[in-house]
Amino acid sequence: MRTLRLFFLSSSLFFVSCGGEGGGGFFGGGGLQSVPTSTCASGTQWQGGESGSAMDPGRDCIACHAQGEGPNYVIAGTVYQNAGEADDCGGVSGVTVEITGADLNVTTLTTNSAGNFYSRASIAMPYGVKLTSNNGTRIMVAHQSVGACNSCHTQTGANAAPGRIMAP
Repeated sequence: MRTLRLFFLSSSLFFVSCGGEGGGGFFGGGGLQSVPTSTCASGTQWQGGESGSAMDPGRDCIACHAQGEGPNYVIAGTVYQNAGEADDCGGVSGVTVEITGADLNVTTLTTNSAGNFYSRASIAMPYGVKLTSNNGTRIMVAHQSVGACNSCHTQTGANAAPGRIMAP
């Protein structure tokens, strides 16, 4: 009887620890965690684990996923409050990301709890981007031919990007 109880207990802990967005689990070893707003403007930061839709905000999703680390995306990025946020800081949730391909087909995405957005849908390059939130609208000035948004929208900006993708 004792063996059965221990097996049940350890099986229950296994299922509990694998649940939840970001894989933080029962023991709190990962996922989005609360941090001071002096560390991240959102008050959240990704702290471990390599699974879940909220993982690694601000990092180049497509480059990592192209190495067989997850699904291959056509477009992916993170929307932030501030242009200079560090990698792994949580972004802004609930922002609508509207991507209009060269063929005028529109793909509409919504940022998740980490500010991440991503899609595997085909997008005709070059594409335009419009962000919409309760605070207004922001339109990307130049059309793009690369879907790895965070490869240019880094903490300091690269390839003429002004820093992070910023919510309206």
